[in-house]
Amino acid sequence: MKFEEMKFCDEIKRAIKDMKYENTTEVQEKSIPLIISGNNLICKSFTGSGKTAAFGIGISERIFKGKSTGVIIIGPTRELVVQVKEELAKINKYTKLKVQVVYGGHGIMNEIRAIKKGVDILVATPGRLLDHLRNNVIKKDMFDTVILDEADRMLDMGFIDDLRKILDFVKPKNTLLFSATLKAEITKLISKYIPNYKEVLVHTEIVGQNIIEKRIQMRRQDKFLYLLEIIKKAEGKRVLVFVATKREVDNLERKLNKSGFFVASIHGDKSQKYREVSLNKFKTGKVNVLIATDVAARGLQIDNVEFVVNYDVARDKDTHKHRIGRTGRMGAKGYAITFMTDDDVYYEERKQGKRPVRSKHSIDRENVNVWDLANKSRGFKNNKSRNNDRTYSGRSKKVFDNKGSHFNSKKKLSPKNHRLSSKSFIPKSFRGDRDYMSSRPEYNKRKKPSKKGNKQKPRGKNLKALKKMWLDFY
Repeated sequence: MKFEEMKFCDEIKRAIKDMKYENTTEVQEKSIPLIISGNNLICKSFTGSGKTAAFGIGISERIFKGKSTGVIIIGPTRELVVQVKEELAKINKYTKLKVQVVYGGHGIMNEIRAIKKGVDILVATPGRLLDHLRNNVIKKDMFDTVILDEADRMLDMGFIDDLRKILDFVKPKNTLLFSATLKAEITKLISKYIPNYKEVLVHTEIVGQNIIEKRIQMRRQDKFLYLLEIIKKAEGKRVLVFVATKREVDNLERKLNKSGFFVASIHGDKSQKYREVSLNKFKTGKVNVLIATDVAARGLQIDNVEFVVNYDVARDKDTHKHRIGRTGRMGAKGYAITFMTDDDVYYEERKQGKRPVRSKHSIDRENVNVWDLANKSRGFKNNKSRNNDRTYSGRSKKVFDNKGSHFNSKKKLSPKNHRLSSKSFIPKSFRGDRDYMSSRPEYNKRKKPSKKGNKQKPRGKNLKALKKMWLDFY
């Protein structure tokens, strides 16, 4: 179905034509008429299905025709709400509706001034929206519709209590929920705050249709070398690298910069200004490599990403799906490459209580009996040498007698060498023994004069000179 065939105002159709949108997706075709007619909506669809344009067109039509006073759109991350605001600003290019975004990480006063001037559509993160509610900047009658975008992601990030406070304060007439999954916590939220809703369930998975996915097994210390090889083969095309931790983002950025590549990075501890600049550089092509945590895995629309590299394996299947969904968009071909270490390969075996092998080379599961290697004895070669007089400490190859004294394992215990010599291991209990210390040559060395000027007693030639001086005197 084409957008021109749908029933909404000409101003929005004209803006959509400027955005070069012609045919609707399945989500847009099903949900836009329901939103325009004023229904509560629960929409389950995968990433890249066109959800933003779906609710953007519907709510803009209702506000433009006077059927709604205002709309609040809540998103999980700062980057996502900025992107939604830019999309809605394009849709409302000719309707002249005021679209404002509020999020943390920068000053709040400019946001307060903009809201007081009047806002039709407010896009916000949960934390900053609560700040405005506490400061009485937003009144109850300003907005009658609330949209929860990427609801499952917000619940995963721990925003469930914030969402409840916002919905209890606003008490919207219409509530729209868009999510990739419908978990148990989401169903509880729906049952309490969204009565009499319509459902739109998209079963056709868009992610992966144009993506060539490959997994490479390697040693952990070789991951950086493989990444360098991929960036070189990309030849200036965009490469998006996902890692597990913020610290690893900074380490990887430092290494790639030293290797001569132009790299940008984003994660939760970066300032908002830095994150916006990094993302803008990657989108405009000033930088061809972006390193990110999963903050960039959801909802971000970055065109022409050729390669997605999972430097660290995603924590679950949904996160992996959203990561690789950053490439292969709008019918283009993309490549998703995942680095697999031995720990990743044998994750399921570890969960069963087995111990995987940390091999020096990549394991060939077909030709190597891994569990025979894992069950080999580790420690002393001759296990029969154990007796009642000695106890062994694991892999350390150190022997203890029953008195607790610590000896070199290579030395045999006998009555002759039972006493400690200067070459044997020094127990802590003997380190303060004066007789022992005096037998060590390094403790009998003459001390050098200190910097404070404490001179040593005259010895040798100086002593002979003093004797001669006294003889001359007498």
